Amino acid sequence: MKQEGSRSATYTVECEDYVHVVEFNPFESGTAESLIAYGGNNYVVVGTCRFQEEDAEVEGIQYKTLRMFHHGIRVDAIVWSPETRLDNLPPQIRFCTAAADRKLRLFTSDLQEKDEYKVLEGHSDYINDLVFSPRDGQEIASVVVTHTCRYVFC
Repeated sequence: MKQEGSRSATYTVECEDYVHVVEFNPFESGTAESLIAYGGNNYVVVGTCRFQEEDAEVEGIQYKTLRMFHHGIRVDAIVWSPETRLDNLPPQIRFCTAAADRKLRLFTSDLQEKDEYKVLEGHSDYINDLVFSPRDGQEIASVVVTHTCRYVFC
């Protein structure tokens, strides 16, 4: 069957390994670049993107890796915290991941010396999705395949 209007990728960023999930930061981060995170088998990479549609001085896409975080297990979901700011001194990156081990991992970094994460446990089944409270980023809601939603204060 012939597909009408099929599209190919406009931009491509080379990755070192498999990528299972990708997420743009939907919140204002204080700079013109868009924050992006992608996760693979044992890692999460955080970077910035600028597109020619947003900046006439950019040809195609301008991508820069900011930090790679060791994860220890395949990343299944990523969500950005509204507390993430690149215009702070030092900058603050904050995001949470879900993995097949039914655990959440909350990452915080100043992109310099401080890289921290804490493991949040409590689900007894596979985590389908998660989200930060958009107002202050102090709560995370996660849902699992058994139709259960949990709230965690971080």
